[in-house]
Amino acid sequence: MDLTFAIPMYNEEEVAGETVTRVLKAGVDSGRRFEVLAVDDGSTDGTARVLAELAASHEHFRWVQLRPNCGQPAASKAGMLAARGRMVAVLDADLQTPPELVPRLADRLEQAGPETVAVFGTTSTAHRDDPARLMAGQAVFYFLQTRLSRSPIPHGASSFFVMRADTARHVAGLRFTKGNVGAVLAALGLSMESVGYEKPASYREESRLGLRGHVEEGLGSLALTGALTRCAAATVAAGLGAVALTRRGPLARGGLVTAGLGLLGLGAAEGFARRSLTDSPAPLPVHPGEPGAGGGPV
Repeated sequence: MDLTFAIPMYNEEEVAGETVTRVLKAGVDSGRRFEVLAVDDGSTDGTARVLAELAASHEHFRWVQLRPNCGQPAASKAGMLAARGRMVAVLDADLQTPPELVPRLADRLEQAGPETVAVFGTTSTAHRDDPARLMAGQAVFYFLQTRLSRSPIPHGASSFFVMRADTARHVAGLRFTKGNVGAVLAALGLSMESVGYEKPASYREESRLGLRGHVEEGLGSLALTGALTRCAAATVAAGLGAVALTRRGPLARGGLVTAGLGLLGLGAAEGFARRSLTDSPAPLPVHPGEPGAGGGPV
């Protein structure tokens, strides 16, 4: 099989049918041998029922379940592990990552050299309808990523990509739960490319990830690529510099506190990156897709 479209889903009853239908059409139009794989991440609405109906009527579609709910990174990993294609595309269920772009990403990956393991779909901020607080946070993230990262990633590379299957299985077997896939590949020293597109509006008013989720993903990515390590090292240097200049008094004491906090941050960032890139100690709780409970591990 040439290509697997993997779609993490959580409480997507309203849009699951439209999403799968569009992805199936994109697969047919691509001219490749393909499958569409949905990962139901412990949904509590009627998502499982919709997916079961789709599986009964479409030969190229199948689905699995995570039980209990494990979060979007785990659902993406489950799709990458369960995929049968020699390339794996991961895309969102809310149609902000247009499935029609996937064949173009796959074409780029096939045309690239063997050292390139993934091609990401990336967007600029020029035509985005995201909330202002999210846009501001992304601006800070990309500033730090560009200036301080020791492992740069393509601007905008996150969770929409086509990846070689062997790399996908390796990445999905790692422990990481915070940070985007582009940051993981960068931390591993792997080569990637990108294709730009204009991000369509979501059918939701707010991102399901939420502000906290975006902050955690951003901090995780900055830790993985070394930007937080360099921030912490600069903090240590500034604190020690204050001590060296003043030697005693409030500024010296403040410098010691600053240096100490920087050392703690340095250890935390490096420890997080090392743990994230080790093999996961336990398999994901993935089960065959079925509308009700039950079923053994895949």
